[in-house]
Amino acid sequence: MGNASSKKETDNMYTSEEIRFLEAAYRNASGGTLEKLTSDRLVEYWSQTIEPSLAENTVQFLFMPTKQHSMNLPLKRFGEPYYIMERGSIDMKMHFLLSSMQRTQNESFNIKELEHYIQSVIKSYLMLESTAKGSSIKEWQDLGFITTERSNCAFAKGLMRNIGKDLDHTMPNETLERWLHLTPQFLQLWREVFAQLYTRHGGSKRSHIKEVEISFLPQLCDAPHSSHYRPIMELPHVLYINAQLPREMRHKWRFLFSSKIHGESFSTMLGKVLDKGPTLFFIEDEDQYIFGGYAPESWALKPQFAGNDTSLLYTLSPAMRCFNSTGYNDHYQYLNLNQQTMPNGLGMGGQFDFWGLWLDCMFGEGQSVESCTTYGDYVQLSKRKQFKIRNMEVWAVGDLPVKDEEGGEVQKRSVLDGNLEDRAMLEIAGKQMHSDGLREPGMDD
Repeated sequence: MGNASSKKETDNMYTSEEIRFLEAAYRNASGGTLEKLTSDRLVEYWSQTIEPSLAENTVQFLFMPTKQHSMNLPLKRFGEPYYIMERGSIDMKMHFLLSSMQRTQNESFNIKELEHYIQSVIKSYLMLESTAKGSSIKEWQDLGFITTERSNCAFAKGLMRNIGKDLDHTMPNETLERWLHLTPQFLQLWREVFAQLYTRHGGSKRSHIKEVEISFLPQLCDAPHSSHYRPIMELPHVLYINAQLPREMRHKWRFLFSSKIHGESFSTMLGKVLDKGPTLFFIEDEDQYIFGGYAPESWALKPQFAGNDTSLLYTLSPAMRCFNSTGYNDHYQYLNLNQQTMPNGLGMGGQFDFWGLWLDCMFGEGQSVESCTTYGDYVQLSKRKQFKIRNMEVWAVGDLPVKDEEGGEVQKRSVLDGNLEDRAMLEIAGKQMHSDGLREPGMDD
């Protein structure tokens, strides 16, 4: 009937493989036929795979032109969300989003409705990953990483920060268009949800539409095997921070240090993080604020600042915020010990005694000041300027550095660096490293 002509129209929109799985997805949703698919049936079917509220929003969009939800949905119309997310312009995506959130065409949208929609997309992504073959999410969940309503809500609010600071109950649609342009992480998650929804129900492996591999949830490597381990973060925190990293660092997180496992020792922490490549620090303070920083270069003991402008500071709880480099100065990474005239500890951003993030070498105490010119839109990370560490973790990201772009070794390791933990302990104790002068030519200082 109606779907016969509809099928001819879809031939010009999709590849033959896409037509195959769209037809299969339609048949599965309608109960085995290409002739009858109503709104109630589609909501019920999709709610088994994605968040029910997202299923209802999407069905509202699909049936909006007719406003008769008991009518049969044509195949061409059925595939529109998939088409829009894969090939549609920003205008098409904005129309899809607005029509999904509101029943009538308005010149403005409700901020709360947008927040609820974003939350439903995040929840749907995590639902899909939890049942996807080959997904790394089970490894994270087995390690204790969960998703709570609080972290999901904070993630949604974090994604909405580009809308503006003064959020009214309603905002003009032009603001939504600008936000979509400025929030690629939401666009990627949104696209992934609908791609997986249609391909999974259509029996496709999804491989044909992954033109560029984007790591949302990184592979978990070197997971701790300890009953004492309790993660500081939740899965939405991991998703949020991973998207802020350089693309080439998003595929893998390597566990290095936890104060709950390895003890509250600065020297032990240094022994785990030195020479391990880019790292992420996660600190939970006595007020249960969670915050940290991304250091893009391997840590090394030296009296100078290191790092580059991909460095970040961030907060995760009670709110998710990310602070990028301003370029005002290059005070990204500082690590020094056993100095009488210079600070002893680890710092990121700001300047001596006025740090964006500071971890004292005595461990257990830190600092985050009210303002920091190294990072834009910065706010104090901890509740108190001088904070006490309740728990801390360090993760390395990307692959362990071995070679540079020319194929040479990044660092030639000396036998003198064989036990970095013991070396750090000696540095803290004030013992001079006389053997440093015995390094072979070409070895790192």
